[in-house]
Amino acid sequence: MIPLANRKILGRFVLFGMVVALYDVILHAVLVFLHLAFEWFELGLEEIIEHFFHTTRQQSQIIVFYLLWFMALCVLYRLWRALPRIVNGFKAQLNQLKAQFLDACSECKSSIKNYWREQSLTQKAKWVASLSLSLYGLTFFAF
Repeated sequence: MIPLANRKILGRFVLFGMVVALYDVILHAVLVFLHLAFEWFELGLEEIIEHFFHTTRQQSQIIVFYLLWFMALCVLYRLWRALPRIVNGFKAQLNQLKAQFLDACSECKSSIKNYWREQSLTQKAKWVASLSLSLYGLTFFAF
């Protein structure tokens, strides 16, 4: 029997593999579902308007069309009003991530410098030779 922790890891690995392998199918299914949900919403709105206001199908479709435009413009207006706050939040997060990245880079540099200082002359020569050979092979096979 597989332990519970390993089953969770295996399940997440399988789920991640399915998402990577089927991302286009999943995206298409989500978009189709959203489109069908929107159509049902629109149809329900048309039926409600027809029932309460005793309009024809064409009149209710025109009313729903302009009503949906009005709702979309309201959402866009709210987004336009909230955009400066959202951008400032992203800038703050970006500055925080930049600071964390610079701290990690400086820590990595100091670790590499300490490692290099601790190596003997023979080990340093091995490192330089292997790096030179790797770069030569890379340029040989790339060009």
